[in-house]
Amino acid sequence: MDKHRIQHSFAQAASAYDQHARMQREAASALALRMQRHWPEAHRILEIGCGTGNLTRHLLATYPQAQLLATDLAPSMLATCQTLLTPTDRPRVQFEAADGEQLDATGFDLVASSLVFQWFEDTPATLRRLHAQGARVAVATLVDGTFQEWKDAHAQLGLADGVRPFVSEDALRELATALQAHVEFDTLYERYDDPKDFVRAIKGIGAGTPRPGHQPAPLGRVLRQFPEGITVSYRVAYWCAEPVSHA
Repeated sequence: MDKHRIQHSFAQAASAYDQHARMQREAASALALRMQRHWPEAHRILEIGCGTGNLTRHLLATYPQAQLLATDLAPSMLATCQTLLTPTDRPRVQFEAADGEQLDATGFDLVASSLVFQWFEDTPATLRRLHAQGARVAVATLVDGTFQEWKDAHAQLGLADGVRPFVSEDALRELATALQAHVEFDTLYERYDDPKDFVRAIKGIGAGTPRPGHQPAPLGRVLRQFPEGITVSYRVAYWCAEPVSHA
């Protein structure tokens, strides 16, 4: 996986990200509600992939006594997140540019991340590692079935869609059983009357990096598959796990 390319894409999207991130806000809110239900208190929080702060602000509101380390692969996302925090909240947050797949959760009592783990080389391996490092882990991530309508349109034309592979629900269910974690699945939808707006939105949030080696398909042919617009599905897993010492 070319993380430099991913970093560059998200870095460019920082200023316009929130104009397109409707579903991302919805997923962050849903994850925050689950965290509050499972763990009413937290004091030292690591956020992996804070972006512009959709989940960050929920964490600060849910855990008013907590100190937060907000990380992201793209420094411009960190800068945008910082500017969007209130003056009251800003002193409670430290920011660090980091690859979330390599972070150490030791010393934190909660690790949280919304819609970042789908960019990792090995999502289950990262969940296992964090689980073993002594923190509670709350993650929302996209799973197989996301963008199915877009993928089907390519398949009908005999074209490769370029969508990066997502972890399967079965893989996460098996891992949840092994780690005594709790995982739920939900499908979120976005409607675009003009299918070009879907393409613009994906680029607008920095998520347009295709799978390695993909040759772009003729976009016009694909868009003509949606003469009445497109409703796009996002299949989301919500993962909540106690640390290994509590299992």
